[in-house]
Amino acid sequence: MKIYILPVHPQFQPPSQPFRYPSHSEDYGVEQDFLFYLQANQELLAPTPDCADWHYLPIFWTRWNLNHDFGRTGLHELKQEVDRAIIDDSKTFTICQNDDGPIVDTGKTTLFLASRKTPNGVDIPLLCSPHQVPAIKPAKKYLASFIGNVKTHPIRHEMVNQLVDRPDVYIYDGHLGTRFFVEKVLESLIGLCPRGYGGSSFRFFEVMQLGVVPFLIGDIDTRPFKKFILWENVSLFTQSVSDVNRIFSSLNQHELLTMGNYAAYLWSQLTYQKWCPFVIRELEELR
Repeated sequence: MKIYILPVHPQFQPPSQPFRYPSHSEDYGVEQDFLFYLQANQELLAPTPDCADWHYLPIFWTRWNLNHDFGRTGLHELKQEVDRAIIDDSKTFTICQNDDGPIVDTGKTTLFLASRKTPNGVDIPLLCSPHQVPAIKPAKKYLASFIGNVKTHPIRHEMVNQLVDRPDVYIYDGHLGTRFFVEKVLESLIGLCPRGYGGSSFRFFEVMQLGVVPFLIGDIDTRPFKKFILWENVSLFTQSVSDVNRIFSSLNQHELLTMGNYAAYLWSQLTYQKWCPFVIRELEELR
């Protein structure tokens, strides 16, 4: 399979963004990572669009969005560039981390989305820089924990209301720094990962990296590459907060520790550059 990288004007590949999220992360994301992957694997590239199976639209959607007041300005210019760059939308794909997707109409372009909010699109990991893991990990204190902003989606409020009286669940609405976050996750068997404004969460993959079971709670199952990965072996998922306590009671500590160890291994296979071959496999299936 061959991919042609559609040329775009440099202004649609901004070199930086005004702030980083999560705060510990470098100014780097999956949009940049996939382009670098293709550039490092020249055998995948076609020299012309005519001899390619797929065309890749390499716009850095998230950086562009943040540099344009969260997409409130510059939309006309962005749409013009999309229309100019795309030759055949039915054989075009793009990589987008932005919660709202590309925010302009891309026609039949296949969207690989890191935080899908609608039925459309192919899920990919929502990655950030890895955390430093202490040489000596703290003992387990909690069945589950959540540290973060409760206000970004109603499902988070529902989760808190459902679990607030459980002494074996730690919930903190706010941010007390990266070290505190890492400590509480490591003290837990399960990391609660309710969807926020976007359909996924950095937290899901942060929890995996720390060797803890991520529990995605959301209306859409945004765990990536489900054709190739048995997510049931390393993670939990429900669309209904009312099911959380039942799911808790169905698992024991040994099972959760085993799942957490496997989650850390799987994260190492999905981190920067490692996740990109899964996109190639998805494209081969879609072709």
